[in-house]
Amino acid sequence: MVDELRLDRTNTAIVVDSTADLSAGLAADPNLSMVPLNVHFGEASYCDWVDMQPGEFYERLKAADSLPTTSQPSPAKFLEEYKKLRTQFERIYSIHLTSKLSGTFESATAASKDMTGITVIDTGLVSQSGALLARQLLEMLDAGTSHDEIMTYVDRFRRESGIVFILDTLEYLQKGGRIGKAAGLVGSMLHMKPLLTFNDGIVDTYKKVRGGRKAMAAMQEYFLEKTTPGARVAVAIAHAAAPHKIDEVLELLKQTDRDVHLVLRGEVGSVIGTYAGPDAVALFFIEE
Repeated sequence: MVDELRLDRTNTAIVVDSTADLSAGLAADPNLSMVPLNVHFGEASYCDWVDMQPGEFYERLKAADSLPTTSQPSPAKFLEEYKKLRTQFERIYSIHLTSKLSGTFESATAASKDMTGITVIDTGLVSQSGALLARQLLEMLDAGTSHDEIMTYVDRFRRESGIVFILDTLEYLQKGGRIGKAAGLVGSMLHMKPLLTFNDGIVDTYKKVRGGRKAMAAMQEYFLEKTTPGARVAVAIAHAAAPHKIDEVLELLKQTDRDVHLVLRGEVGSVIGTYAGPDAVALFFIEE
């Protein structure tokens, strides 16, 4: 049966988990809601972006004797949000970080099983990739769209969007057990800057270079490799306790021939920051 329902802001909502690291403007969107993951310092637990903000988190991370841990929301948390939204909206698109690094997608899927009108999406990515996808879908709702058009765009986003992190150190990623295919870099990174991306839902190495300036140049190179000359590109940039790096990355992108539109800028929250560590910067983008 063909789904004929035309989707717009009157009948469709979007849910993300807190690892989407929403910008302040996007977080205030009336058609967008967030379910938080948890970060644990010893016996104390905090909801990411709710009672643990990035500024406090990075200060605590730098001073901590051991790495904090993280955990996914329960299915009950998602079910509560879905039930609330379904009193107002016919459709919900629930967007989540890669299922290969977290059980969040599985929790959301379990919560959706006994409800209609909910589509749970595994981005295969992390951080503001989820925010960027949510922002793009909201624009589609503004214009009016369909379920098939949304899912076609989601498939393109997963295939074609770019994501690259410059980490100050691999220490946090390694200790947190999320290092994936970048494990081979450990032990060879003295004075080196790792540039990491995601392939098939897990962390992978893009390049390793010596020094911050070369790392930024390599990020620009990645951007050029993943985009078309002259293309209009929607860009999101996030930092981990290093706000100056957003403008540094943006300046490098604007030096290219791409039509760069910075649509989201913000911070890497406590859950992703547990593994990225302080002083990281991340670039996310999709050709429009």
